[in-house]
Amino acid sequence: MKKTILEIYAFAVCFFAVACVVVTFGLVAWDFVQLSAPHFTINSAQYQCHQSDGAYQNCFANDAKYTRDENQIAFPSGAQLRTKRIADYAQIIHAEKRRALQGIAQKAIVLLLNLCVFLIHWRLAKRAGMAGGSRQPADSVAARD
Repeated sequence: MKKTILEIYAFAVCFFAVACVVVTFGLVAWDFVQLSAPHFTINSAQYQCHQSDGAYQNCFANDAKYTRDENQIAFPSGAQLRTKRIADYAQIIHAEKRRALQGIAQKAIVLLLNLCVFLIHWRLAKRAGMAGGSRQPADSVAARD
């Protein structure tokens, strides 16, 4: 049951392809969490800044557009502040979902490529095993007996 170099190479590539698939599935699982619960997966700083009008003001009142000398914009207050905070938070949630969908699409491509590499090398390993004599087809074993 001696293995050829080609067979060892093909099985090694198959092993690493399977390892990549396992890791990729873990990352896809996180993307699904991100897609289904974006409130949970957004950056903690962004989450905290959007929890109240006061927190929002503390985080963003010192932005350059509100503190510059020329063409200064007044920081919103009252109902405008609440509306802006809620709109910004909705935009962050939408961006998080979009990022999750992008991740799922990217990882689907990686999984497809992994599948191709695995199948090519699995067939190569089977052929190398048959050609190298390390495995005998069932017909030849039955004929020998």
